[in-house]
Amino acid sequence: MRKIRRMPKLEYRFCIALALGVLFQGRSEACEPPAGFVNPPRPDIAPLAELMSHTEVKEIAQSLADVMKSANRPLRIDATKDLAGVSGTFRLSNGPYGTVGARRLVCKTDGSIAVEEVLLAESNSEGSRFRYVVWNYTGDEYRDVDYAIGEFVRTQPAPDRTHVAWTYRFALKSGLSGEEKDRFQKIFLERKLSLWMRTQLDREPPKADAKP
Repeated sequence: MRKIRRMPKLEYRFCIALALGVLFQGRSEACEPPAGFVNPPRPDIAPLAELMSHTEVKEIAQSLADVMKSANRPLRIDATKDLAGVSGTFRLSNGPYGTVGARRLVCKTDGSIAVEEVLLAESNSEGSRFRYVVWNYTGDEYRDVDYAIGEFVRTQPAPDRTHVAWTYRFALKSGLSGEEKDRFQKIFLERKLSLWMRTQLDREPPKADAKP
């Protein structure tokens, strides 16, 4: 009889975490680089004040520590009627995602992809800041986007409350007319992206003692 290979503990934990992540997101397909994919260089980033931006905020009735535990769970980004969600991610760098310089491929529910890299990750007992850049968008809704800067800022105004501010800033591709930039601001940024961000923030947060 052929002997079944015993799975190493680390590999076993990874497979369980991956399975839970897929179930948690309601997905069935893994994320892998498409044929011919080349890991792209990170774009040069302009001063943040020069970029178009939109911010959504939420007050959560949990301590900062509990909110941060939730933030470390498998990624879940749901689709809205206009913008795709996330079906999975694929690591493009060594080390865990969440550390500065860590990079991953993001697979979308509409079949498109993007690349994401951590720019800043800092935290203490009073709050945290997590900033990342997203580029190489292939989805049609992001056709005007050169790159985006996402940022989560979490603070604790009271022991059992956490304030979350989620901001997206966008650098648009060169050559767009003033009319095209206005349309991006009014339709994409203020309507489509706003709803997409609120959908993620308004989801019921997991209980502090729930298993990831």
